[in-house]
Amino acid sequence: MGNINKSPDPEGRAKYLVVISLDGLSSADLKIIKELPHFKEILESGSHAREVIGIYPTLTYPIHASIITGCYVQKHGIVANTRLQPGREKPEWFWFRKEIKVPPLYDIARSAGLKVGTLLWPTAGNAKVHYNLPEIIPTKPRQSQLWLVLSHGTPLFILDILRRFGRLLKGIKRCNLDNFVAASASYLIRFKKPDLLLIHLLDLDATRHRSGFQSAEAKRVLKEQDVRLGQIMKAARDSGIFRETAFIILGDHAYLDVHHRININTALHHAGLISLDGRGKLSRWKAWANACDGSAQITLKDRDSKSDRDCTFKALMELKNNPHAGIEAVFDRKQILEMRLGDSIDFILEAKEGYCFTASSGKKLIEPAKTDHRAAHGYLPDRKGYSSLFLASGAGIKKGVVLHSINIVDVGPTLAALLGLTLPEADGRILTEILKFKPQQKEKESL
Repeated sequence: MGNINKSPDPEGRAKYLVVISLDGLSSADLKIIKELPHFKEILESGSHAREVIGIYPTLTYPIHASIITGCYVQKHGIVANTRLQPGREKPEWFWFRKEIKVPPLYDIARSAGLKVGTLLWPTAGNAKVHYNLPEIIPTKPRQSQLWLVLSHGTPLFILDILRRFGRLLKGIKRCNLDNFVAASASYLIRFKKPDLLLIHLLDLDATRHRSGFQSAEAKRVLKEQDVRLGQIMKAARDSGIFRETAFIILGDHAYLDVHHRININTALHHAGLISLDGRGKLSRWKAWANACDGSAQITLKDRDSKSDRDCTFKALMELKNNPHAGIEAVFDRKQILEMRLGDSIDFILEAKEGYCFTASSGKKLIEPAKTDHRAAHGYLPDRKGYSSLFLASGAGIKKGVVLHSINIVDVGPTLAALLGLTLPEADGRILTEILKFKPQQKEKESL
């Protein structure tokens, strides 16, 4: 894990690493982005994987934890986007670094003496890095967005970029937020030159949820993301570090279009596992479902109660056997362990194509999908046509290597290798096929 020497690396590793997570970038987008100028430059000068297979559930926060640790959920502990908080209308998300159970790359880089920046990187709140703009939003009444960001990030840095680029925000629309993040990233590259910069851009995900997976609006946003990518690449050129920088651009998940939503806690209410008061608020629960869009995680309050477990399993199987309920599969604890999700969940439901889950408990079981939620993710990662993309170019990266398929847990070890570091807890392997040098970490097979 030694320090990185800033003189030219005789082994050809990168001096600087820029990782851009385009939330929602899919394998299906390759045919579009290969015609866009900055994506095209990355593709033609570097290597890429046509399919990146995610982890379960295919949600932003678990996947980004896997990217930055190289681990499956059972090790890193981020089981969903949101915490299990029964009855709460807006559960808190896994915003904070302390919730990752193994060392992420940004910790290891910082310990090795490298300068690190994170811009809206999931689960990086309170991370001890040099430049941290955390992704965190209010979930309680009267919470201040600005206060949350300042108190869980790097306040002087955040105030500086707000002064310089705050005019780009124009509210909190994702497109404006992406413009702000791209400008902030370019500023960091030009004037601070972080050794590791992790960037999370959001608008493609928001657009696909709102408009559908392959909508015209999504295709427009891909063009806008190409402009932002070019802006960041230009900053590296202008600062004189372009040839010493490796660029990694990747997606975290794909989507399935949806037409109906399953209010899953309604089924648990009907089974007597949830009780509501006169206002329709939760008063008692034996089992609760944390909705994960394309899947739902059910946890028992008393996990040692055989009667509660049997009653819950019976209710879930009755739901699955109802052809109109939209349930594809029911998984029990043994199967969940085999999926490397850890032991904190008792059952998982997988939705059929066209269906997604909500945590509602007082409405009809099945309702039409909301007009602003026309595509979903969170499903099993091995569904057909449900993979994301991985692009790599620049220092330390071979030209012209095309991998058919990799796993998302392979990304973290490869990022670490580019900086001469290792992720000791990683489940994935280093993608040696795309590297110009022999990495320190022993290659191992993806699991």
